[in-house]
Amino acid sequence: MFKHVELRLYGIKLGEIEKGADLPSIICETVDRDIGGLKDGDIIVIASKVISKAKGYTISKPTPSTKAKILSLISGKPPQLAEAIMRNSKRVLAVIPIKNILKDSNFPRDFTDNPKEALKLLNMEGSILLTETPDGRVAADAGIDMSNAPNDILTYPPYDSDMEAAEIRKAIKEKKGVDVAVIISDTEINLFRYGSVDIAIGCSGIDPVKRGFASVDRYGKRKFGGVDLVADEVASAAALLMGQVSEGIPVVVVRGLNYNRSKDGIKHVIIEKRLVKKGFILTLLKSMLCRLCGI
Repeated sequence: MFKHVELRLYGIKLGEIEKGADLPSIICETVDRDIGGLKDGDIIVIASKVISKAKGYTISKPTPSTKAKILSLISGKPPQLAEAIMRNSKRVLAVIPIKNILKDSNFPRDFTDNPKEALKLLNMEGSILLTETPDGRVAADAGIDMSNAPNDILTYPPYDSDMEAAEIRKAIKEKKGVDVAVIISDTEINLFRYGSVDIAIGCSGIDPVKRGFASVDRYGKRKFGGVDLVADEVASAAALLMGQVSEGIPVVVVRGLNYNRSKDGIKHVIIEKRLVKKGFILTLLKSMLCRLCGI
């Protein structure tokens, strides 16, 4: 008989987090009060924004440089936002002019309850900037965020989210004596669908991927797959409780998942730049060959 499998997610409301806050202590105290405490094997998913607030990873009214002003003209981004993005990224990889791309589409009309304000916001943003972050990830607008923060305050994600996750995990073990995993999540756009999804940008205590490439399936065949992005899947599940706007749930405790422990973080599953460049060139050449052959 099939054994019943159960996975539980608990949304944890923390209230407003201010600079200097002892986030591990706040999480432990709130979890004790709300769900009776943490258990060994629990996974704590934390929205990167609360870490940014607690650590003071914020920018207020940055003065735009000449390059930021040029980027603003090219992209349509407000100059101060362009400056913040440039300060918190290694480089801008691409400018995606979403305002022009979506001009003749049903976006944002079909995806909002306030079309007028949604269109105004789209026009103000102009473009999405794909950037390389200090920890080597590719992120939209360097992860800079204006939502759920006071006016004129921009937050940026940690420069080393794996390290932040490890520090929080260590602090929780010292305070409570429980061995948990920690995932730091952030919201990213999906380039091939309308919308966004939460992904893991840092983790500690959980292997971020399954390592089952070429394993045997039920029919004895070798699978071209089996490298599931476990940390991303957990982050996405937690996002169902966190929400994207004003739910005020920046922490989710995931209980009951069978996962592999690991010291590896998200940086261990980021594809190296040399392979990305090589892949782009080879893909372009193969694609051109297909076009020349009428395929």
